[in-house]
Amino acid sequence: MRHDFPAPLLWHDWSRLCADIGERRAGTAEERHAAEFIAGAFRAAGVASVETEEFPCTSLHAARADVHERVGRTWRRVEARPLVGAPPTSGSVTGKLVWLEMPEGARTLRPGSLRGKVLALFGPLPTSLPLHRRLLSASPLAVIHVDDRLPFAWAKNDGVYPYWARRHGMPPTLAVPYLEAWRWRREGVREVRVRVAVDLRDATSQNVIAELPGSDPRLPALVVTAHHDTQCNNVGADDNASGVVCLLALARALAPARRLRRTIRLISFGTEEQLSVGSAAYVRQHRPTTRYTGLVINFDSVASPLGHTQMSVAGDAALGRYASRQLARHGSDVAIVPEIIPFSDHFPFNRAGIPSVWFMRPNFPGGRWQHHSVHDSLENVSVAEVQRLLGAVHPLIVRLASSPTWPFAHTLPSAQLALARKLGRELYG
Repeated sequence: MRHDFPAPLLWHDWSRLCADIGERRAGTAEERHAAEFIAGAFRAAGVASVETEEFPCTSLHAARADVHERVGRTWRRVEARPLVGAPPTSGSVTGKLVWLEMPEGARTLRPGSLRGKVLALFGPLPTSLPLHRRLLSASPLAVIHVDDRLPFAWAKNDGVYPYWARRHGMPPTLAVPYLEAWRWRREGVREVRVRVAVDLRDATSQNVIAELPGSDPRLPALVVTAHHDTQCNNVGADDNASGVVCLLALARALAPARRLRRTIRLISFGTEEQLSVGSAAYVRQHRPTTRYTGLVINFDSVASPLGHTQMSVAGDAALGRYASRQLARHGSDVAIVPEIIPFSDHFPFNRAGIPSVWFMRPNFPGGRWQHHSVHDSLENVSVAEVQRLLGAVHPLIVRLASSPTWPFAHTLPSAQLALARKLGRELYG
């Protein structure tokens, strides 16, 4: 089944999300406006069953990070961003600047070893709970994250794992631009003053679910996902208005067509940027339905004009081979990453034993150069790349939804399931 995806329609959806609504942080009026727009677009496409489900979330109402370096007897201000979910400092704190290169420097962390000091952490923040606990026990006044994936002159906007913050605690954590940190190290900056003020409030977020019923409800369904929220201070044109644009385009292509054998659910999740809170809420709320899901196809950050289209596969090897062959038949060659990755909306389904493919388009060794910054804007996305991807994924979806059997398993292999559950317990609780 061949379908064209007109550029004006794609651009209309992108513009509504990014130009008209703008930044869509979890729990804000703007995120709700995005959910309402998506629900209306699903209905306009001809989907009869559209529901919006609410769930509780934590919303960043206001945040500010101030960092000053000591220059002789004066203080010079440096751009900084607080990481969402981390606590504030107790007023302004001043301390010796201590460097830690991660992960190789983790062995130097000792209880109380950073008391009264500010830690500049170069590399990844801890992704394992034992390492996070070691960092906490060292008791830094604050952690300044220098993300080695983003060697630029601006500070990224990001967050911490909400479960870790609630369950285990979190030091005040913020980010400064890579090039400022480079200068600090080169010039031997020794002392900094840090203040982080954060106003987090209980709020409500939304998942939007459009269901296209299949003719055989006994067959496991196909779920196609994206997320409509953003991090702070950017409109998320790639991350992840691009994924929502794909969902709405697929709704317009699939809803008017003949009924297929399997049910297809198109879901736009809220609060993904706090570690897939909306997706996890959906899986918990729909456990019986989730058990009858055979595959999740997730779109997240797919529109870089220059990049490598990548398909992360959680499932048996046959799934990756089958999907890549079908995509290649329709003009899309993808790089396969056979890995359980807990950082997008497919993962709560993986934890429930369901295979997934996640499409993204990295353009930089660390992922995407515009990651969570003001540069994730409409001028830095490509309609043509989304058209190319949709032109290949749409026939894959139709083929899968039309087939009584699939040449791959509907469940994760046991080793992958064990890993997904372990990661889920550590990161999600």
